[in-house]
Amino acid sequence: MPSQTTASFTFTVLIVGIVVILFFVVFFYLFIVQLHRRRILHQKEVVDLKVQYEQTILQSQLEIQEQTFKNISQEIHDNIGQVLSLAKLNLNTIPNPENAEKIALTEELLGKAISDLRDLSKSLNSEKITDIGICEAIKQELTTVEKAAHVKTTFLCDDHEITLGNEKTIITFRMMQEMLNNILKHAKAKNITVNIAKHPQEIVIHIIDDGIGFNPAELKETETGIGLKSIQQRSKLINAACSIHSAPGKGTDIQIVIKA
Repeated sequence: MPSQTTASFTFTVLIVGIVVILFFVVFFYLFIVQLHRRRILHQKEVVDLKVQYEQTILQSQLEIQEQTFKNISQEIHDNIGQVLSLAKLNLNTIPNPENAEKIALTEELLGKAISDLRDLSKSLNSEKITDIGICEAIKQELTTVEKAAHVKTTFLCDDHEITLGNEKTIITFRMMQEMLNNILKHAKAKNITVNIAKHPQEIVIHIIDDGIGFNPAELKETETGIGLKSIQQRSKLINAACSIHSAPGKGTDIQIVIKA
């Protein structure tokens, strides 16, 4: 009988020991899992803070840039444009038929300069961009590019009443200017096509050129990659997706998808 009691007691102690060990094992397991979750959450918070910080910096830079553009636009309109207009008017008062041809040519050149400055002023003024809308703003920018760089441009838009809101309109337009600038500087393209399509949940913009193309994977941040990196950063600022498709000798197709 004592041996049975001893055996029962030993068995009970063993069970209790196993339960205690299992308890500590489960406790430490849950502790490690919780610690791991906290570490992941902390890492996510650090990444989110970094992204938020970068977006705040970018937003501040864009606001400063837009204010600078606005000041330049106003200066062109109020001063430089007015001076050139007066110079053009004064040419008409020169009574010298011997120089009539030169005067006419000079007047024509001044007229072109005034027109180009007016277009430049419009493209710099964010208020005018939001007033006319993204489609008309891009259309006018392509016209300016075609006149200045002798590049053939094509603009396609299935809905000219597309509205994005002021911030998205301005950022999208500045991205377009950056892309066009990259094309003119690096692509050696003869044709540029911009296609804007409106879908129920998104707006898709394609910028296509027939230039020399490049390998996106080989871009270096110290070279042409800077401009494209800036475009991708601006895309994130308006919660848009930017993808680049290109290959040497096959031109480039940049797609921007903006949530409507």
